Amino acid sequence: MVETLIEAVHDDVFITDGEGNVLEVSRTFEKTYGLAKGEAGGRNVRELEEAGYFKPSVTLIVLKTGERTTISQKLKNGRDMVVTAAPIRDESGKIIRVISFSRDITEFLLLREQYSEMESRVERYREELCELRKEAREAEDIVANDEKTISLMKTLRRVAPFDANVMLSGESGVGKGLFARYIHSKSRRASGPFIEINCGAIPANLLESELFGYEKGSFTGALQQGKIGRVELARNGTLFLDEIGELPTDLQVKLLKVIQDKKITRLGGIKEIDVDFRLITATNRALTALIEGRAFREDLYYRLNVISVVVPALRERREDIVPLAAFFAGQFNRRYRMNKHLSGEVYAMLTARRWPGNVRELANFVERLMITSEGDRIVPADVQDEAEFNDGRRTEELSLPEAIERLEESYVRRAYAVAGSSAGAAKLLGISQPTAFRKIQKYIQK
Repeated sequence: MVETLIEAVHDDVFITDGEGNVLEVSRTFEKTYGLAKGEAGGRNVRELEEAGYFKPSVTLIVLKTGERTTISQKLKNGRDMVVTAAPIRDESGKIIRVISFSRDITEFLLLREQYSEMESRVERYREELCELRKEAREAEDIVANDEKTISLMKTLRRVAPFDANVMLSGESGVGKGLFARYIHSKSRRASGPFIEINCGAIPANLLESELFGYEKGSFTGALQQGKIGRVELARNGTLFLDEIGELPTDLQVKLLKVIQDKKITRLGGIKEIDVDFRLITATNRALTALIEGRAFREDLYYRLNVISVVVPALRERREDIVPLAAFFAGQFNRRYRMNKHLSGEVYAMLTARRWPGNVRELANFVERLMITSEGDRIVPADVQDEAEFNDGRRTEELSLPEAIERLEESYVRRAYAVAGSSAGAAKLLGISQPTAFRKIQKYIQK
């Protein structure tokens, strides 16, 4: 009966008599302490303590004090335990049994240590924000800590001094505009203007006048004095055309001619105007596919794509996530006159997330957290919406296999974010290193 009760308890159970002689141990105790029931039975806890199976002996403490006691214990195999022992007395008050329950807290202590380390790193990032404008690390609000981003910055610095056309490609929200500004800031045109226009944000019927300007009275609704276009404003500086794939085909022909001749003619005008500018374009679309569909001119593509630079997605440069989030938190503290900071646990959550909206989504998320959280220290409980860290569907909307896979992915991502390696993640997850490696490949490094 006693053995059945012992095995029903999840904790490791260890029972002695009033002299400290071992009477019963659970199977889990055998596994954790490396001491089989047959070896322990009849031996005294003083002997086991001297042999190094556990130290100190909580049983000896209880026998000495007569009080229920909880302590931390270090095992012979290096694991950390929290142990509670209580005396059992007879009718005269004499201790006749000591029963102890122990639980392994090694992984908890490891996680706590790693979270503490992350908090320290966050503090360092906060202190170093003012230093992040150093060469190869930051320009015009660019924060770079990941090797991929640092390598990209080196490439852009090599490209910047030359007036060759540059095409930046990458997903929406990765910061292509900031990298375009970086090229400008490192070019011989840095003292000139940086003129930006989003080809997808302006109606097609207005885009031509925005690009090339117009003379007075050239169309209904035109300004009386006329208007200088963006291309002309970029003289001696840099013209950045974002979302170039959205440029209408009739304007593609005109842009090609401007690139070739370095001259424009305003709408409603007849005079050619010389323009001298460096051209940078950006796109989140596959222009080669648009060319095949005759939606983008092949000759213009080759004119624009003299130097091609791919800006990696945020999920591919995870070392940037923590410093970027800290940077945005600092920005919003200044903007909203706050003094809030993100906890290490929240930084771990941010690092584990996929960020389909990239840097722009991260900035928006941090801003929302800063505004909606109550305390100065933002913790996981402040992340109210579960869908924020998934694909938009809540758990109750998923099939069972989808929910299980999502839970597994969440555990793998957080363990990898904390441990930083497949071996460390394996230890936290309680699985083998090869299994952890395969799951990291599946969910993170795919």
